[in-house]
Amino acid sequence: MNTTLLQLAARAIRIMMLVISVFVLLRGHNQPGGGFIGGLLAGGGIVIYVIAFHTHQLLSKTLRAMAPLRVIGLVLALGSGVLGMVLGKSFLHAQWFNLNIPLLGTLHMGTPLLFDIGVYLAVTGVMVMVILLLMEDRKWN
Repeated sequence: MNTTLLQLAARAIRIMMLVISVFVLLRGHNQPGGGFIGGLLAGGGIVIYVIAFHTHQLLSKTLRAMAPLRVIGLVLALGSGVLGMVLGKSFLHAQWFNLNIPLLGTLHMGTPLLFDIGVYLAVTGVMVMVILLLMEDRKWN
């Protein structure tokens, strides 16, 4: 599967899918989209790139890089729910914060965004891991 045309297209597709996945992630709170769909798009972009440039070194590096995303995503999603309980509300009760960032000004953020980011990371990590492990099992070359 290592053709020049596929490799050229995979570079562009990976970048486009990652950018679109972040857009879908960030708009998902108020409109269709969110962490799950964004994670699928990001995982798809990574998998297309690995398929195009398939080497055992790239496969193992990608698997090692994706492993922590699953745990970080689950911790973020669970942490956003527990934060509501810590502050005296119910599990997954939305909490809102104002962050003062010097160059950007004040950002109004909440735990729903943390939950979506956690789902995004977990879905990306699991999807890429499952597909690449299936590729490795089939000995695709």
